[in-house]
Amino acid sequence: MSTDTTSALVIEVVDQVLTHKAQNCTDPGCARHAGTTDCPPITVSRSPGSVLGEAVADAWYAAGGSRLDIPAGVVAALALWPQKSPGAEAADTIAAYIAAQPPRVLVRGLAESANYYWRLRPDLWTTARPLFDWTREDLHDTHLAGVRAVTRAALRHGVLQHTGDTDPAERSRIDLLSWVITSLRHHHSRRSLGEYHTPPDVSRLIVAMLANEGSSEKRPHQRGEWALEPTAGTGGLFRSAAQELRRDGEDPAERGWVMLELDPLAAAGAAVNALVWELGPRAVVGCGDVLAQPRLAEETLAQARDMARHRDDVMKMIRFAIATRTTDQLLDALTSSR
Repeated sequence: MSTDTTSALVIEVVDQVLTHKAQNCTDPGCARHAGTTDCPPITVSRSPGSVLGEAVADAWYAAGGSRLDIPAGVVAALALWPQKSPGAEAADTIAAYIAAQPPRVLVRGLAESANYYWRLRPDLWTTARPLFDWTREDLHDTHLAGVRAVTRAALRHGVLQHTGDTDPAERSRIDLLSWVITSLRHHHSRRSLGEYHTPPDVSRLIVAMLANEGSSEKRPHQRGEWALEPTAGTGGLFRSAAQELRRDGEDPAERGWVMLELDPLAAAGAAVNALVWELGPRAVVGCGDVLAQPRLAEETLAQARDMARHRDDVMKMIRFAIATRTTDQLLDALTSSR
């Protein structure tokens, strides 16, 4: 990111913080000030991933949508919704609140849900951006209607029940984004990319075979090990591997997970999943052609370190700018009162 871009980002963030602090926001799309509190309950069920994916696709195409990034991004942002509760007990209440919001407020809220994770993992957030860039567009009415329809379909079929638990093992039961992206893609697109959903049972079998190296005896896990998946898709194999580690009493965050994927949308889904599944600080996702870029894994790890340092620098600038602007406002107020 260039110096000018960083400065513009800092100015924008500072302006937003001070505007909200002074309660002077008049933005009709602001999720903090323009949302409704009239939130009737909605009927919610924890549907299988295949059912949720089909419901999302049906809602999107029925509303006249054609792009894949918007409906997949809606589900990704809902999966990242930061409010979690034990057993996803708060999911129904949160679902009712989200479903009731006006379309532009809804879009802003989905964007803020995704942007929450920039401070935690700027590298994963950047890889996931193909799922969220649309939130910065001036969407026309057809797309806004589609966003609302997809949101309600995903909520009704339990996206928050699947991803709203404080326990990462519960949030890792299914690869929700794989089901959604696969359902949205036309058959020809899936075939041309070589992209098909790997059933969870098959993923578990592959993981067991790799873990045991073909032996009938289970190989002991080694803490600190790294795993590489050069054709990761949305990360289904690593989901199964992480769940296997949890069943054995190990924290997947103690491992390193490197996921590489050619398709930007699938790579974005893997980045979101790495956050939802809590694969840990050493889980990275790279987007590129591993055949043409033999050092893609090393480059992805280096980029993650660079982006973490850049995040730290930006946060220092933002804190300093807010403190300076606040001090200036206090001095102006004192001066004018004399």
